[in-house]
Amino acid sequence: MTLAFDITKAKGKYTLSTFESKARSIVPYFVYLPPNWNPDINYRLILFLHGQGGDEGAFKKYIAAQQLNDWILTGEIPNIVIAGIRGDENKDDIQWFTKENEALLSPNGEFIAFCKSNFKAGGEKGVSFEGHSRGGGGVLHYMFKYPNSFKSVISMGYVSDYTLAENKDMAIKNKAALIDSDVQLFMEIGTEDQYVRNKNRKASFLMHDFLTILKIPHTFNHLFGVEHGLDSFWNHYSDEGIQNGLLHLKRHCEGL
Repeated sequence: MTLAFDITKAKGKYTLSTFESKARSIVPYFVYLPPNWNPDINYRLILFLHGQGGDEGAFKKYIAAQQLNDWILTGEIPNIVIAGIRGDENKDDIQWFTKENEALLSPNGEFIAFCKSNFKAGGEKGVSFEGHSRGGGGVLHYMFKYPNSFKSVISMGYVSDYTLAENKDMAIKNKAALIDSDVQLFMEIGTEDQYVRNKNRKASFLMHDFLTILKIPHTFNHLFGVEHGLDSFWNHYSDEGIQNGLLHLKRHCEGL
């Protein structure tokens, strides 16, 4: 499919555009290309799944392209491509595990193929997943259903308790593969998350306990002072003084 923009002018920037999908017709998406993107080089693809009420502009809204450029140009992280689609035309109905979205985001899905072809990302350098809120449940869905298909998975603010049963079932079904997998799984929830504090959502904690019992490797962080918003996770600083967003990207880029 021909791109709807001049890719030579998209380096070091976010581009919002659309692509034609067999599963969902015209799908809005965003892509960030590194400042020195080269069509002759392959890149790690980081797929971002937004939360309820979000869309293809959610990542761009909170995370400045210049911040990503600076980290790449100073050598903090290698060159990467970050992309994501709008999960649903109705922002309140977004569910990442629908058959239509799975046709786009599974290992051989349409959007991943689109990124491989047009942005040279997600092929030999592989694909990582990062998700927030409902997207945090979505990335677990793809990891558990397709073990060994992705390089790393980070789930932020997973409070979708209604997805626990299905995600647990897939983890049990693929337990052996998940235990033997080299995929790095990180889960984060904030101490000030409104859904945990006010609505007693327990998905992150229950999934952590469940994975621990199954002995499926993962890291669970309860981040002090972090609220539910994506910006709160991204701008949190570790005890070592490292911004959480940078830590995320470093984790996704291990081995590159």
